[in-house]
Amino acid sequence: MSTRSIAAAAAVVSLSLSAAALPGYAQAAGTELTEVVVTATRTRTPLAELAVPVVVIDRAAIENALALDAAELIAALPGVEVARTGGPGQPATIFMRGAESNHTAVLIDGVRINPGTIGGAALQNILPESIERIEIVKGARSTLYGTDAIGGVINLITRAGAARGASGFASAGRYGTNAFAADGGATLGEVVDLGGSISWQNSNGYAPLLSHDVRRGYHNRSGNLSATWHAGEALQLSARAWHAAGVSEYTGYDATFSLAPLSQDFRTAAYAVTAAWDAPAGMDARATLSRALDHIDQNQVDDYAHTRRDSLDLQFDLPLGAQQRLTAGALLARENAEALSYGTRFDADTDTALVYLQDQLHIGAGEVLLATGYNHHETFGNRWTWNAEAGYPLGAGLRVSAAAGTAFHAPDGTDRFGWGGNPDLEPEFAREYALGLAWQGAAQSARIDAYENRIDDLVEYVLIDPTNFIYQTQNVARARLRGLELGYRLDLGAWHAAASATWTDPRNLSTATTLPRRARRTGTLEVRYQGSAIELLAALRASGPRSDVDDFGLPARTAGYALLALGARWRVTPAWSVQVKVDNALDRDYALAYGYRTAGRSFSVATRYQLR
Repeated sequence: MSTRSIAAAAAVVSLSLSAAALPGYAQAAGTELTEVVVTATRTRTPLAELAVPVVVIDRAAIENALALDAAELIAALPGVEVARTGGPGQPATIFMRGAESNHTAVLIDGVRINPGTIGGAALQNILPESIERIEIVKGARSTLYGTDAIGGVINLITRAGAARGASGFASAGRYGTNAFAADGGATLGEVVDLGGSISWQNSNGYAPLLSHDVRRGYHNRSGNLSATWHAGEALQLSARAWHAAGVSEYTGYDATFSLAPLSQDFRTAAYAVTAAWDAPAGMDARATLSRALDHIDQNQVDDYAHTRRDSLDLQFDLPLGAQQRLTAGALLARENAEALSYGTRFDADTDTALVYLQDQLHIGAGEVLLATGYNHHETFGNRWTWNAEAGYPLGAGLRVSAAAGTAFHAPDGTDRFGWGGNPDLEPEFAREYALGLAWQGAAQSARIDAYENRIDDLVEYVLIDPTNFIYQTQNVARARLRGLELGYRLDLGAWHAAASATWTDPRNLSTATTLPRRARRTGTLEVRYQGSAIELLAALRASGPRSDVDDFGLPARTAGYALLALGARWRVTPAWSVQVKVDNALDRDYALAYGYRTAGRSFSVATRYQLR
């Protein structure tokens, strides 16, 4: 496609099977502004009272998506881009509002799973059938969540214990991809809730590299358990466990530095126990002990990357009358990051602490949020962060909002101690400002958000010895992330339509270049028919060209694209449904990362049975 046609298509927008699109409030069909979310403020807050864009993907949207993994579920959301280096199980990196791939905090049931070794969380290893709901907060959130939350926060709430009864799922698709899942939940004696889910996925995959025509497969086994004891009218004790493990085959460099078919074992897990005191009136309190694991072990070479993070999360909520709520908390963590790569090994322990205070108050018809956080990092010292947000209704369904805040990313273990590492690195620090305008009508809704985020001390690999090709990580860059997000939704009985368009300028100010693998224009368009027995969906997704680098670190570019997806679901009985999906229906050639393949036209068929 030409640049002009890509720009036109992007201005119209893209459509994804994963979610209907009203950027900033709700993505899933049927989600309303009265819905309550937790991730944005760590307290139960109606969407309509938030000044920052929050996206909710509910269970119905997840089931309709027939997505391969969690990354695919969010890939078409406005302000979110996903770059993949191949097919199922290959790394999927997220760029939230143009920020770096390790600038988004990813949580499983509130437990941060970002590895301490390198890169962002492994969303490609989180199967959709393990997820009940996703809450995505765009913008700076280090005040409440600490490091990584420059672009935003993604909280994946797991399936276990979400509903009483049981369900089963099976699907098959192109590239030999098969999936099976089952879940169930029950209440014992009206005081104990139990739940669990299992998921299994196997794929023959396809060759990830354009230059190496060897198919690479993927195997994933996931499990999720939950137990809650209602010990009294206000006291609840709960435990949760989520675990994913398997094998990801890929193409990489072997011991002779030649391209070869390789594989790695992965294991990612989040475990937590919580004691919560939810008083009918007065102070609420909760304490959570958690452990997050992220292990990768190469099979053909000795390289590995292991992260273990133990955390204590304390939170207290105190209402001050009907119009104000104070939230105070502390997040203490001890992280061990251990890795061996290209002959360079490190084993580092890091202690961190975050103490925060948040004030939510209603002033007349408007809402105000003020928050500050004190972050202590044993290597980098201390850092203050803050958020100030406000929203006010203008009448006639209009609401204006403004937000400002700061955030940071502490360099990971590989940046400090790995190949080319630099122990003297400083944290990357961001300052963000945003404005929003939302309109809600009887059957229509729309939203526009503008933002600018400036990041100092951006970490980059720098060539310090051209003769011997020696690189080192250094704080040398400044970035400016500027963007505009628009969304519109129309609901007319059984018919639903949604559209979004995003313009971004993710710029490296030090080199006056666009940050790689981030398009400046993207968009979505979706039309859905939702009858009593039949659901039909057509979705168009478009993206402009992206800058990138080739294998030698030289500037490269990937072309823009427009993709069409089609889907249908038939409810044979109230309990049994059959589903089909066609991705890339026009069989377009496109790339999400330079030199890597993407899937051609892909068919999937699935069936689901629910005993509820």
